[in-house]
Amino acid sequence: MSFHKYILFFLLLFSKQLLFGQFIFTKQYTYKDGLPSNEINCIYKDSRNILWIGTRYGVYVKDMSEFKMIKRFQEKQFNKISSIVEDGGKNIWFASYGQGLLKFSGKNFSVINKENGLVSNRVKGLFYDKDFIYVATQGGVSIIDIKNNKIYNPSFVKKDNLIFEALSFFKYKNKIYVSTSDHGVLEVSLNNLKLVNPYSRINFSFLHNEDFFLTSESGLTKIPINDFLLNKSTYKNYQYPTFRDYAYSDDEKSIYATGFFSATGNGMVAEIKSDTIINQTEKFKITSEYISNILNDSPRKILYIGTTDQGLYEVHLDHFLDFTKINNEKIIGIYNYNNSQYFLSPFGLYLKKNNQTKIIKKREEFFRYVHQKRGDHQKIKTENNKNFIEIDFNLPEDKLRFYKVIGHYNCIWVATNLGIFQLNLEGEFVDYLPYRTYQFAYFNNQFIQVNPQGGILIFDNIKEFKYKHFSASLPNVPRDVSTISQNDKAVFFGSNLDGLFKYEDGKFISYYLNNEFKENKIKQIKCISNNQIMVATELAKVFILDINGDHLKINKEYSIRDYGGINISKIDKFGDNILIGTTNALLVFNHDNFFTVNEEQGFLNKNMYALDYDGKYAYLGVENGYYTINLDRVTKKRYKKNEIIITSVKINDKSLGRERYYWFNLVDRYLDLKNDENEISLGFSVKNTYFPKNYKFRYRLNPNEPWSEYFSNNLIYFHNLKYGRYHVELEITDICNDDKQIIDFIDFNIAEPFYLNIYFLIILTLSIVFILYQYINSKVETIRRFNDLKINQLEEKNKEERKRLKLENQLSEIKMSALQSQMNPHFIFNVLSSIQYYILDNDIDNALNSLGRFSHLIRQMLNISTRNEISLSEEIEFLKLYVEVENFRWMNKVSFDVETTCGIDIYNVKIPPMLLQPLVENAFVHAFDQNSVNPQIILKFSFDENLLKIVVEDNGKGFSNKKRNEKLYESKALRIINERLRLFNQDKGEYITISFEKSRTRVYLLLRFK
Repeated sequence: MSFHKYILFFLLLFSKQLLFGQFIFTKQYTYKDGLPSNEINCIYKDSRNILWIGTRYGVYVKDMSEFKMIKRFQEKQFNKISSIVEDGGKNIWFASYGQGLLKFSGKNFSVINKENGLVSNRVKGLFYDKDFIYVATQGGVSIIDIKNNKIYNPSFVKKDNLIFEALSFFKYKNKIYVSTSDHGVLEVSLNNLKLVNPYSRINFSFLHNEDFFLTSESGLTKIPINDFLLNKSTYKNYQYPTFRDYAYSDDEKSIYATGFFSATGNGMVAEIKSDTIINQTEKFKITSEYISNILNDSPRKILYIGTTDQGLYEVHLDHFLDFTKINNEKIIGIYNYNNSQYFLSPFGLYLKKNNQTKIIKKREEFFRYVHQKRGDHQKIKTENNKNFIEIDFNLPEDKLRFYKVIGHYNCIWVATNLGIFQLNLEGEFVDYLPYRTYQFAYFNNQFIQVNPQGGILIFDNIKEFKYKHFSASLPNVPRDVSTISQNDKAVFFGSNLDGLFKYEDGKFISYYLNNEFKENKIKQIKCISNNQIMVATELAKVFILDINGDHLKINKEYSIRDYGGINISKIDKFGDNILIGTTNALLVFNHDNFFTVNEEQGFLNKNMYALDYDGKYAYLGVENGYYTINLDRVTKKRYKKNEIIITSVKINDKSLGRERYYWFNLVDRYLDLKNDENEISLGFSVKNTYFPKNYKFRYRLNPNEPWSEYFSNNLIYFHNLKYGRYHVELEITDICNDDKQIIDFIDFNIAEPFYLNIYFLIILTLSIVFILYQYINSKVETIRRFNDLKINQLEEKNKEERKRLKLENQLSEIKMSALQSQMNPHFIFNVLSSIQYYILDNDIDNALNSLGRFSHLIRQMLNISTRNEISLSEEIEFLKLYVEVENFRWMNKVSFDVETTCGIDIYNVKIPPMLLQPLVENAFVHAFDQNSVNPQIILKFSFDENLLKIVVEDNGKGFSNKKRNEKLYESKALRIINERLRLFNQDKGEYITISFEKSRTRVYLLLRFK
């Protein structure tokens, strides 16, 4: 029997299991996703959930949705990876066919090859058990004692002219065995290899429970392990490709094996259960014919399948979404009834029942039935009737278009451009009606048809052509209807221009015109109960509206673009799940939870034309078939805590050293940076993700700062950061289920600039203080020296000035004394002349009185004449005394008055002594005679700026004696007074003036105030 016949036989035998199996979703990774090529040699997932991929070009790790090469493999040119294993210390061992082994501890690499004890560098496989690494090579077996760092190369008996090629190991009853290509199966010890079965031409072998499997170019062989070790021939042979790898599934209780024929390919993924083998290649959506290896990620129910020509496949065994093609046709309508699904496509009507899908009416059958039944409804006259769209019965068959399918009264109703068809549940035609419509419904035994050209037709009997027309010209009647839905009470219409309408109890109402719901551009509506309706608008909003009679109330509102959707294509509600189909994803709302189904999860055909539900699964009609969705699985919250690792750090575009990482993760999450190290990029990865492209991220620099915008790439860049401490938090959002997680991402401190450093500030302050001190000290010293020089100069100058002033004062005193000496004799002579007059006149009393007063005057004169300055008060007292003496001669006829202005302190103002006496004397001598009437001398004192102004005024002869007075002005006494004023004022100016009037004379003196 040929291989293809075996495949067909087993496919037919287990087709029922395939049909009832779980949903499968397969993703493919190729060189476009970072792999060096599409040739995969081995796959391994370690205890840290790191997925390792061995290729002929080196080792790659899966980083979310991409594969990245470990650069040190490239640096060491370690390639042709044949096997990967992890030891008890969690070190990873890599085998190369040609370069020996490479051990990776998370930080460091160490090479083990033939030069340091390995039996051969051509390594085929690795096996770990109890601190020993078993190495299968072309040339023998090596055993590495990890604890003692020793290598053992057990001896063996070699067959003549045959290369000893060890392939794989297995363990049974605490003993290790090795399978070889031409030397049978041998028991392994540290010293030798002992032959236990000479079975030859082995390509691969593995042990599962008590069954031992061997593969060769002739197929698969199975035998109980005990029989094999006892050399019994209880083999079971299967004509299958040469299996090269296997994985066991606890969930399925089965073995998955992969392989292909070397010459022809014809690869497969086989599921081995007991004695049956099922070809799952097509079910797993594997298109390669060269399937080489497999890994079962059992906790996540994912198979990784490697090929030599099409890269790596990731097979999700328990997915919530499945895609089914129906002849690659678009599904434009779905109707579920009694565990059966009806699918309407452009080529006919399909029925899925008991997991079997078949076409029950082809398009050509619909076309033929139109022409068979066309003449049966003579009462239906739609031609030339403005309430109907006229049907063109001359259209060819390929122009027949299907619009919609609904169920009513155990029948299927299909709307087309040639009319409406009624079929029974088995797909047989019941009737045809020549009504062309895009939107229609059955409600309370009435057929409701939307007239695309305007208005609504309501038929009481559609076959008898009895209807009532509601014109679109009426304000409450809908037109431009894009969608229709009904509950048990009413029919609702959505207009893409005029909003939402309701038909109930024979009348229409417009919720838009009634101001109950002011959205006018309706895209989809769906009655979800008698009390609620769901409405989608062309502006990507969905409303859940509560219905209360003719009133509406918004219960919930969804802005689809806030959830990643763009434009709405379909809406519905199944149980607690609200489904919203958009042009880029399917959105599912379950109470307060939100879920997304998108391309990353296998939702590739996103243009939805139909949506229905059978109580367990939702069905979505799309371009090339339909999706089946298990909503319970979609809405099941996983609450999985994500593990985030920081895989790269660049500071000012310079990467941190490798010593900072351990297993690709930054060890110390605190960075102490210099002030100029403020350009930071951080690469990170979310480990062990199901759908890595469905994550979005945002960060904040400190907990009290705002979040960044969302981003999807796993790289953060900080530009031109200010100095200070940063505690960066990262928020990870899984848009599949809107799970959010906030983690402490990294801490770093950027030093303040040097000029803000406390030590720098202290040194700077001390330096400034020192410089200022030195500067001030120098300045003070300079000023002191300058002042000393100035002082010395001033002292010398003052000394000279004092000498000069002393001489001047002496000279002034001499001059004053001389002047006084010139004035006093004149005054004395005048007084004595007066006394003589009394004596000659024999007026003894007056003479004695005058003499007494004169002696008093002389004593006063002697007292003040020796002084340079006297007070104004003393001068006034002296003058009063003098006037008394003179009045003896005038018989007290001359009055003497003194006037001072406010502010003059006569006790402190200083003037030269006896300065005014000559002027008063001149008044007695020259101003008055015996004929003078009421003679008067007035002495006035006032301030004029900083000068003391003195006026000596008399009311004597005045102007009539001008010539005499001029002579008087030139008298010796006046010259003496003027000279004394100059000396007192220390100025050469004129300080005495005389004013002559007809009967009055005034003498003005000016003195500097002292």
